[in-house]
Amino acid sequence: MRTSAAGRKAIAAHEGNKLTAYLDSVGVLTIGVGHTTAAGPPEVKKGMKITDAQSDEILTRDLAAVEADINRLVKVPVNQSQFDALVSLVFNIGGTAFRKSTLLKKLNAGDTAGAAEQFLVLNKGTVNGKKVAIKGLTTRRQNERKQFLSGDTQAAQAPAAGVTPATVVDPAGRTDAITVRIVQETLRDKGYTEVGVPDGKIGKLTKTAILAAKNENDITPINDVIDDAFLIALPGIPARNLPRDDAKPATVRQNAPEVRTNWLMKILGGLGLGTVGVGGVGDKVLGAITPWKDTFSDIPGWVWIGAALLVFGAVAFAGWYGERKGIAAYQEGARR
Repeated sequence: MRTSAAGRKAIAAHEGNKLTAYLDSVGVLTIGVGHTTAAGPPEVKKGMKITDAQSDEILTRDLAAVEADINRLVKVPVNQSQFDALVSLVFNIGGTAFRKSTLLKKLNAGDTAGAAEQFLVLNKGTVNGKKVAIKGLTTRRQNERKQFLSGDTQAAQAPAAGVTPATVVDPAGRTDAITVRIVQETLRDKGYTEVGVPDGKIGKLTKTAILAAKNENDITPINDVIDDAFLIALPGIPARNLPRDDAKPATVRQNAPEVRTNWLMKILGGLGLGTVGVGGVGDKVLGAITPWKDTFSDIPGWVWIGAALLVFGAVAFAGWYGERKGIAAYQEGARR
């Protein structure tokens, strides 16, 4: 299930939508609609500012993680209002607290009324190291309880354990800068260094990282698109098992284009050295450069051959060195 438009509106009403970073009721830096660093990228810093559009994109991303938690943990049918109320709650208290809550236990046991009453218990925050009831949270929990019991007719069933919730996939995917940058930063943090430098733009490197992440974690459809299924799954995918010490040079050349390019440079440079250095072929090289030799008649032919050897030698060395460094970087996880 997904949060309804009414549910998003209710969360925004509870949290507010502040475009400049501020300290919430328990002293945590917050921005937008209740976004904190703990929820994932972007990191909230003092003095940080965002736009309304960026706030909306961050909220969508934060809600996707919350929705995934609820769809996984709730084992009984819930209607849309109940789901929206749970999203508002978990958005505020976090998935770990929800998983350990009496509310979830009562709900999964079929005690809907008992679960509703548990909203009123979760009204405390830590202030100066002590758990105390907070007036704003008390009011919010009362409203969430009311929403939970409202009996919305948009009934739907939460998926059974182990079943991936259905999602609406946009073939074009998400391409807005804030979502792309968040995805890039998350992939980079999880070891998908082929994403390159996070810049909010969908390029070849980012598409390669998305495809790799989907393929390695069985996220379907397997493509290079930032779709809803990928956004929901991304926070939960494990970090890559790096370093890749056992990666063979041939494997690295296949996976890292720049290493393959350096390998070709090494081969071509070596062929050039061999061609110039082989006896008899040097004369052909001199014949080919005779017009230039005549123009610069004071320069002996052996200088031209020496220059050619230096050029091909430099190309071969650059290719060899670049390939060596690229393979080491790949094995260490510093790239791709």
